[in-house]
Amino acid sequence: MNNSLDLTKLKKEIDRKKQDYPQEWLGRSLAYTPYQPRPIKTILTKTKDFNPKNIYQIPLTNDFLQIAKTNETLASCFSVYSLENLTFIRRYVQIPLIFNYPIVDSYQILESLVFGADCIILNPAILSQKELKELNDFTIKLGLQSIFKITTKEDLRKAIFAGVEILNIQDSIDLIPLIPNNKIILANQAFQKTKGVDSCFVFL
Repeated sequence: MNNSLDLTKLKKEIDRKKQDYPQEWLGRSLAYTPYQPRPIKTILTKTKDFNPKNIYQIPLTNDFLQIAKTNETLASCFSVYSLENLTFIRRYVQIPLIFNYPIVDSYQILESLVFGADCIILNPAILSQKELKELNDFTIKLGLQSIFKITTKEDLRKAIFAGVEILNIQDSIDLIPLIPNNKIILANQAFQKTKGVDSCFVFL
């Protein structure tokens, strides 16, 4: 979701949501949500004694809930594209959930917490340095974790200045030598055995 038309459409969608459910109202609803953010850093980090399970991407299909329940014991956490699907999955599985959808506004982060997310994805390619830092800081303030989607050196630079802890490098494994040693590195399943990669995304 990188082109301006998509981003324009997304921002208009958020504006409509803000009119129907103002951010202040959404914030107050946190007092009634049964969901508390669960940490995912430790279950994604490879160590000498521990190889984490993979991150399973739950598809946008009618049987998404059954897929999640069937694969719960095989995954470290699930990546989910739909808030509605995410909140259903949260009721029935115990592993952490990543809301994998373009984030351009703090409203979306608050909304993801209300729906039961434990982690969000931030994309430096569609955010300014200031926006990236502010959204990451807001994420941390809410008790959520953020994963930064990295495809270029510029993305990596912006992510480091924004305080990144977990990076999803997709297919850009050539960037691994540039990443500080204390960061968690995620990649696609094809790079599972690549040196430096902690966990991988699996497409179901």
